[in-house]
Order: sequence, then structure tokens, then C-alpha cells
Amino acid sequence: MLDIYGNLFLRRGQSIRVAPKNPERGPDRGADGGREAIVVRVNFSADDLARTRFGTAPAPLVETGLALTELRRTGLRNPRRPRPWLREARRAFPPAARPLLDLVPPRGSWPTFTESPAADLEEALEFVRATPRRFLRCEMTSVWQDRPGRPPVWLRNLADGDTEALDVVVRALRALHDAIVAPRWDSVVTSFHGDVARRMPVLAAGGHQALFETLDDRLKWCCDGLERQGNDSEFELGGTGLVLMPSAFWSGPPVFGIGDGLRLGHTLMYAARPNGQPAEPALTDQAGTDQAGTDNLAALLGPTRAAVLRALAEPRGTAELAGQVGISPASASEHAKVLRDANLIETRRQGRSVRHSLTPLGRTIVGQLLARLTG
Repeated sequence: MLDIYGNLFLRRGQSIRVAPKNPERGPDRGADGGREAIVVRVNFSADDLARTRFGTAPAPLVETGLALTELRRTGLRNPRRPRPWLREARRAFPPAARPLLDLVPPRGSWPTFTESPAADLEEALEFVRATPRRFLRCEMTSVWQDRPGRPPVWLRNLADGDTEALDVVVRALRALHDAIVAPRWDSVVTSFHGDVARRMPVLAAGGHQALFETLDDRLKWCCDGLERQGNDSEFELGGTGLVLMPSAFWSGPPVFGIGDGLRLGHTLMYAARPNGQPAEPALTDQAGTDQAGTDNLAALLGPTRAAVLRALAEPRGTAELAGQVGISPASASEHAKVLRDANLIETRRQGRSVRHSLTPLGRTIVGQLLARLTG
């Protein structure tokens, strides 16, 4: 994985190989055409390109880790664009999450064993709890190697695979997720899907090269590989491709997550821009509607139908949808039909029940309306 300054480090236990430099690239030059630039390069085979795809949904622990890293790194600089959620998150930071401050430094690399791709929080936490001891020792060695002094006792125990120390990590991740990420989850989901929907026409019209170059100005496609500033390294994906993950919390440079070949695949995490502007993860009120986006979406669709559309940021059955919005099942079914006829949602039968979910058009409308107001 790349750290926040572009230096690439690998997840532990992986079998990825360093590739020889591509002679067709020629020398790497800086922006002024003069001195040589330092880059990290990830090569793509035809199989890699065929298997490169967007993630299907944001991952709770990935977003939790990026939120924490964003909190740590923003103390090092004065951002040009203040992000309200950072101020709110600092006030709401739970004491139970403080052990994570030992794990995630304000500079350099951060651990990867907490980055479960699971869309379900409980499944993701079990993934962390099941981390093999050899992964933990390598991770802790990497995280602490550039930090002064000895790590705390509990981190040394974690490196030895101590189950109580792993429980500390799991409790801290849950506390941070519940305090910072969960209250903004609706906005995270809409930003994720809004960003993906915005980029799909680029992929369809221009292919992967055009897509990569729209993700971030610091990414460059060159000679069948993706480059950005970092350490002088070159890596192969082994035919498995990349999973592209936009994040509402992250505002830093794109982050390559090079998988271990066992538990984790290769990912590229980047700052979500659902309407061309950086996303802002906004709080969700008790009624389940995003505070910033309620009025505009309601003006477009009507308040109840807008609430139905927003509630379907996560797939739901008719009864569950009715309970979420606070209307009768018959009314929920009627609103679903209108939204389905407008190609904003789709409905699939599962046994004797049905599940409603947003279409790409529906995700775009929800995501861009909210992002325009929160951005």
C-alpha cells in the first residue's frame, strides 16, 4: 500500500513480485522536464484490465480507517478547503478509540489488517479478529520502524498475536465507526454511488485509460501501467486487476492497496467526487434523511417520495422500506412503482418477497444533489 506521501509498502504475506523497469517508458522526468521524478508504477496485463472494476459498495472498516487517517494527517497542514466533518469528528472522538492512535501515526504507513472489504460491519470485525499472527508481527514492525522509542506494551502483545490485544483493536474500531462513520453513512453511500455513476460514461466512451486519468490528477497511465509519485518501485497485479473504491472521508492522494494474495485483493482508494467536487460526509438526522440534501430532493420529488428514494441507498424489502420511511406498506409499494417507472429504482423478486434498490440513475440523482449542497 502507499502511505499518505506516496511511498508504497506491501501487505504482509503477499507473493507479489517486483517487475523490471519497462524500457519503453524512457527516463522519468519531473514537471519541469529536468530532474528525474520518483514514481511508483503498477503494471496491467490484459487480464488485469479485464478484471479491474468498481467496488459494489463502501466498506465500513475501510471508511473508518480512512477517516482516522484523514483526522491524523490534517493536523500536519492547513487545508485550503476546511471540511466540517473533521471539526465535528474531533469533538466526537470516543475515548474507546484512542488505542487506534498508537496504530495509525500522523506520518508514514498505516496497518492494513484492519481494512476488511466486507460491506457488513460485524463480518469486517471478525475478519480483523481472525488476522494470522505472522501478519500482525510484520504489520507492527512496519508501522513502528520509523517512530521513536519502543511501542506500548499492548502493541507488542498484538505483534505476538495476543487475543486480548486484538479485542482492543476490534472494540476501538467499533467505537470509532459508531461515533464518526455510522452517523454519516447515508452520505458515504450516496457519495460512493454518485462518484461511480459519474465515471461510468467515461469508462464506456474512453476505456480504462480515460477513467484512470479522471480519478486524480496525480495518476498517469503510461505504457500499460498506472503511475503516481512515490518510491521508485514497479509492481505486477498478477492478473487479478484492481478494485476501485471512492471514499467520502479521504481527501489525500490515491492509495494503492497491494493485496496479500490470500485475504485481501488489490485496491485503489481515491477521494470521491460525485459532482466534480470533493465529497463531504454529512450527518444524518434521526429521520434518516441527510440534513443538507432534504429540501432540494424533496422539491424535486415530493417529501415522501424523496425519503423513499433516499432510504433505498441500501436495498430494502417493501415492509422494511415502509418502516424506515414511516409509511404503510401499501404506500411504500405505490411510491416504489412510480420511482421504478422513472428508472430511479429497480425491484427484484426473492422468493415470496421483493427487494428494491437504486439504479445508476437513481444513485446519481441522490448522490449529486446531496454532494452539491454539502460540497
